[in-house]
Amino acid sequence: MGLLLDNCLVLAGQRLVPRQVLIENGKIAEIAELDAKLPSMKRIDCGNKILLPGAIDAHVHFRVPGAEHKEDWKTGSRAAIAGGVTTVIDMPNNNPSCTTQELLDEKKKVAKKDSLCNFEFQFGASNENETELRTVEGAVSFKVFMGSSTGSLLVVDDKILKEIFSVAKERDAVVAVHAEDEEIIQEHIESAKEIGWNHARYHSKIRNNEAEAKAIEHALQIQGGVGNKLHFCHVSTKKGLKLIKEAKEEDRSVTCEVTPHHLFLDDMAYEELGNFAKMNPPLRSKEDVQALWKGIADGTVDIIATDHAPHLREEKEKPYWGAPSGVPGIETMLPLLFDAVNKEKISLQRVVELCCKNPAKIFGLESKGELKRGKDADLILIDLEKETTVKNGQLQTKCNWSPFATWKLKGHVEKVFVNAKEIKL
Repeated sequence: MGLLLDNCLVLAGQRLVPRQVLIENGKIAEIAELDAKLPSMKRIDCGNKILLPGAIDAHVHFRVPGAEHKEDWKTGSRAAIAGGVTTVIDMPNNNPSCTTQELLDEKKKVAKKDSLCNFEFQFGASNENETELRTVEGAVSFKVFMGSSTGSLLVVDDKILKEIFSVAKERDAVVAVHAEDEEIIQEHIESAKEIGWNHARYHSKIRNNEAEAKAIEHALQIQGGVGNKLHFCHVSTKKGLKLIKEAKEEDRSVTCEVTPHHLFLDDMAYEELGNFAKMNPPLRSKEDVQALWKGIADGTVDIIATDHAPHLREEKEKPYWGAPSGVPGIETMLPLLFDAVNKEKISLQRVVELCCKNPAKIFGLESKGELKRGKDADLILIDLEKETTVKNGQLQTKCNWSPFATWKLKGHVEKVFVNAKEIKL
């Protein structure tokens, strides 16, 4: 006998229905109507609140190893739990970059010791680790940076890109791509410095829409010849999403993600936030934001992931060229989306698909992402009516700031269960 979550609401299609959920041995054992007499050692009255699968954030940077002053597995996982995220997939652009089995194993060792949430890892594809790609075990995907960002991972050679895609095809692995064209970026950086641009408002011009679209088109061309699984990270432009939609219409193995900051902020935010809104790819126009929401509605967008990339306030307060790119987001993703549900911008069912079910499917986490018998008991209890305000200085992430500070959001995570255990912060 296990834990009974009684008097909760669960999704049945678009409807919320009253149910009780029995958890045994870390799994969902039974989902029954309220009058069913399910045996249990412990009962929690959920107070008619909504029970959902925990979110899977498929794109986080928890900064270990090499930048633990920004975030670590203790603080990053606390932020995840606070935001209703029960599983994270950590990126490989660390210091050193995660490009060998030894380095991957070391990351896992640290996460196992310190993390409050479940974790998986992407493995870095570099210009010289094809052998490692062929043999590495324990990663859910390969990560390719086609445009420079935090860290030293960058692959622009077509021959090497094709080799990476081919190895992934042989191993039935996903290649996750940061798609920005490095040549365009470097040309614009050079001209921007000559002109004297020195404010974050120019970030969207330096890493412009064409840089993303060209890289997406390039990756799709290579994937078309190889046939591997290809996932585009943090898609931010109307044109880039259109290219992905066209590839999907050809039944190609292509998926994509968008971030909360690209959904809820646009390039006008630079005037107020400055470097605190500087990230790669950058914020885009209102037209691009609308296109991303349309992509969510029509199914082009597969998942929402945060690209949680914390930096300390003093780092962000440096002049534009010295300030790092990236913003925290793991604590605010679900509250932002729940607020959007209340505003009828998206359905709760679609949020679960984007943040739970689809990430599990894409990255092979077969036991996660759904509230079904036999699945892992990674669950969250939410109150869609509760209002909270995002406040700097009151967050769990080590950097302790958010680009959404002062936002009032309706919809709050009340309880979090990881592997059937309630995690209290």
